[in-house]
Amino acid sequence: MIQLLINEPSENIIDDTSFGGLPVKEAGTVPLWPGCSCGAELQYQGKIKTDIGYELIFMYNCDDWGDSPVVIVDAENIEFYSPENAEVALRATEYGVKIIETDEEDYETARENWEGNRRQVLGQLYGEPSWLQGDETPKCSCCNKKMRFVAQLEEGPDHKTAMNFGGGSGYLFDCKEGRTAKFLFQC
Repeated sequence: MIQLLINEPSENIIDDTSFGGLPVKEAGTVPLWPGCSCGAELQYQGKIKTDIGYELIFMYNCDDWGDSPVVIVDAENIEFYSPENAEVALRATEYGVKIIETDEEDYETARENWEGNRRQVLGQLYGEPSWLQGDETPKCSCCNKKMRFVAQLEEGPDHKTAMNFGGGSGYLFDCKEGRTAKFLFQC
């Protein structure tokens, strides 16, 4: 079974998996927005709701590429927050997500057989990654174990506001024990 992430307007964007828009934080806290070594704020891509909280994905805006930071926020008592430089740190669109379970055995087949517009498929949740260049499953920084695969992401339905994976896919991993997460992409 494959769980496809399908672009769909959401009435409850704060509580659900979503892409673009504003990230969330624990109410009453003042988190630091992730930054690049060049001093720029990283661009917020979206959040995936998991059993360890919301996993917020950020990506670099400059030539300082590498593993993109993931911020984990408890799933209780949350509110939106904004960066200082919204033009750089936020994408112009916001996508809600509907999770559709399919009977397909792998992500590529499920995506290929999706009856709607294929650009509306934003990725998959759990299952097995469909690597473009070979297995790069990261190890947790705290326990050194292979991390759990959480999601594979596509760039999005509108090329003008898409996440920039260089035409490829993004991959989110986490570790429940260490409560850590990592994001990488292949093109």
